Amino acid sequence: MRPTLSYPDVARTAIDRLLAEQLDNIWNAAEIIVDAYHAGGILQVFGTGHSRIVTLEFAGRAGGLAPVGMLAVKDLVMFGGQDPATILDPTYEREPGIAERLYALAEPGPADVFVIVSNSGINGSVVEMAGLVTERGHRLIAITSRAHSGTVASRDASARHLADYADVVIDNGAPAGDAAVEIAPGARIGALSSITGVMISQLITEAICRLMIESGDPLPVFLSANLPDGDAHNADLWAAYRDRIRPIEP
Repeated sequence: MRPTLSYPDVARTAIDRLLAEQLDNIWNAAEIIVDAYHAGGILQVFGTGHSRIVTLEFAGRAGGLAPVGMLAVKDLVMFGGQDPATILDPTYEREPGIAERLYALAEPGPADVFVIVSNSGINGSVVEMAGLVTERGHRLIAITSRAHSGTVASRDASARHLADYADVVIDNGAPAGDAAVEIAPGARIGALSSITGVMISQLITEAICRLMIESGDPLPVFLSANLPDGDAHNADLWAAYRDRIRPIEP
């Protein structure tokens, strides 16, 4: 007989807790983003490591909103001319100065709002970006783990965490270290931040759309490129926002 798998129950519990505890924060985030849209801004999203999974749920995908820009460390190579070898170290996200360069490459507008995703909320580029965008007048939504962030020291010189800068903090419910299943003594698997982060991104997207419908706004939503009309539909949206967003690489 095959052993019972624990992760489905752990994931369901985390999602149920998210829906019970974070919907107000999700609606608050959506309201801030819609206000930014009405002011001529777009949503800018940023994350490093596996948090990029969540940012990709916001940006350039089927069923997602078009006015979303994604910042990533790889932009230093793709748009900034940096040697690719320099960003292959998985600890590079801790280096000071990254956020300033990424922000400059993206050229955010004054009305843009930011979502920054980080389970720990402690690494230099993430905390630096949070401080930078709030200092420059952008509203900030943080998706992070309260359990993790609240139990470890920041790696940023400011000693602050991502959540300390945010207008709205959405707790992804992941435990410290993210892995939620103790599979054997001293070995934990079953990361939660991706599955709850994806749920959060989709809930925010739906909430934004419902608020826009109430306001009578058109919905700039991408179709799947694998539907017959997808390319033509999406080309019009890319044209409308070509000066504000970058295409997502295949």
